[in-house]
Amino acid sequence: MSANPYQAPEADLARPEVQVEIPDKIARKIKHCWVAGVISSSATLFLIARLLSSGATSANGIDEWALIDVAIMLGLCFGVYKKSRACAILMVLFFTIGKLSMLADGASLIALPIALVFLWFFAQGVVGTFQFHRWKRAASAAPASNIP
Repeated sequence: MSANPYQAPEADLARPEVQVEIPDKIARKIKHCWVAGVISSSATLFLIARLLSSGATSANGIDEWALIDVAIMLGLCFGVYKKSRACAILMVLFFTIGKLSMLADGASLIALPIALVFLWFFAQGVVGTFQFHRWKRAASAAPASNIP
């Protein structure tokens, strides 16, 4: 016997790790969600800068405290980028509550169609993250011989 039975097993480092691509249909939903969040945050940041440069204190429910909203939304965008279901759901809730509070403060209804488009992208992000985790669970449960 030449092998030591007490020797620790060695890892098979020669075998490359298999990288399986996410289906395009799922990846697109997730990407569109976080990109829409970045665009929404950028627009809010632009409005805050414009508001502060004009010397006004508040307009359409947006004031300097909206910077906290921008930070939260960007954090949620990063979470969706990382395919977090919780962040996708929180993004939909945060955006909806924010828009409802702006409407309650007397904001005009002109931006409502644009808000609905953003809400649709955020809802698709929720669907995409759930589809991703379902797909990931199915891919990990499949036998390794089926993965090329």
